[in-house]
Amino acid sequence: MLEKTFAEAKTVKIVATLGPSCREREAILELTRAGADIFRVNLSHSSEDEVNAMVANVRAVEKIVGRPLAILADLAGPKIRIGQTIDGARLSAGDEVEILTRSGERSAYSLSLNFSSVLKNLKPGNGIYLGDGTIHLAVERKLAHGVLTRVISGGHLRSQMGFAAEGLTLKKFALSSKDLQDVALVTSLKVDAIAVSFVQTPRDIEAVRRLLPQNNRPLLIAKIETVPGVNNADKILKIADGLMVARGDLGLSMPIAELPHIQKKLIALGLRNAKPVITATQMLESMIAHPMPTRAEVTDVANAILDGTDAVMLSGETAVGKFPAEAVAMMTKIIASTTPHVVPRFFDNEASIADAVSSSTVAIANQTGAKLVIVFTESGTTARRISRHRNPQPIVALSPNPQTIRQLSFSWGVSAQQISSTKDFDDLVGSAQRIARKNPVRPLNHGEVFVVSAGVPFGKVGSTNLALVERA
Repeated sequence: MLEKTFAEAKTVKIVATLGPSCREREAILELTRAGADIFRVNLSHSSEDEVNAMVANVRAVEKIVGRPLAILADLAGPKIRIGQTIDGARLSAGDEVEILTRSGERSAYSLSLNFSSVLKNLKPGNGIYLGDGTIHLAVERKLAHGVLTRVISGGHLRSQMGFAAEGLTLKKFALSSKDLQDVALVTSLKVDAIAVSFVQTPRDIEAVRRLLPQNNRPLLIAKIETVPGVNNADKILKIADGLMVARGDLGLSMPIAELPHIQKKLIALGLRNAKPVITATQMLESMIAHPMPTRAEVTDVANAILDGTDAVMLSGETAVGKFPAEAVAMMTKIIASTTPHVVPRFFDNEASIADAVSSSTVAIANQTGAKLVIVFTESGTTARRISRHRNPQPIVALSPNPQTIRQLSFSWGVSAQQISSTKDFDDLVGSAQRIARKNPVRPLNHGEVFVVSAGVPFGKVGSTNLALVERA
């Protein structure tokens, strides 16, 4: 039985991070009813038992609501941290602090790093941020074994604080033993996507892909959170299945004023390649503690939607916040209010038959006044090609593959349903007619027009070559 919710016709998808505030079944059900489509499991802060329980709870809720819910497992990645220091010591503006490639006597004014090689890339003037940016340093000059910095904004130190810097680069991407264990765990649990942290080159994605099964593998979402990641994003997306604009660390790795246009650039890149983009970090940050967001946060979410993002993500707002369901519901309201103002996209790289047919499907739908687009797809690629045009018609994707159904939860404007494999043309038309008249997004009245996109021969991945106009 399909549980009807007001969130079903959303275009932009909502990623809700699970955590102490919302990892139990009832809380996940509440978030789903408020509009969540994807549940993020943050492997930096989750034990194996907690991961198992969260995945089981999401799958149980999926059965209750009768619509696909996707699970995104977020790898911890190579988190750069300072070493042991004098906990509680306060750095004040103007203080000089050495950051060295080797550990010395424990001191608040002489720090070390677990990835000391990053210091070689730093230049005078580069900003350095400790924690979540609460302590701000600036590089004064290079030293024989590190850099000398001056404190711009002070604060209290603690051992193992996170470290971020403008111009930061890790020369070698290496999966930690924890990442290797986590990839094996979430693959065994059949999660729908894995977010790969600190991606700088296509090789970083390939390192994870080699660990995955050949068939029915999770999507690989590249988290772009460094300058090299931004510079190589085009090449990275040729290998990855999608991008996350990880604005937290990204905003500390470059001058923060550059972040808005980088976000727009990355979203446009995803659209051009018909691959989903998630916009993340601090979208409704104030709702961790308050039941209403700030006006600036609402505007930020709306602008990401207008940029064309496929999904918006909540982190602490749901994981540890006081108002997780309210945060999701607020996202849903912003999406509903902003979607009518999203501008359709047109592309000049329609070289393949599948791209040309997908583009034609959108054009035909607009010219005929179609109320719905129905897509028969094996892997989900055809639905994503149509989705990237940001056309006003809802897209219902039909696939026999349950993994494809869940993975389409990442794509703008797509509502996916599982069907039996299509046998022949008559079977396709019959299925399309039934779905057109009875679907959770836009059930059609008699005589209303809809467009069908599919591939012949049926059941073959990448065979999109058919656009068909029908009346309900």
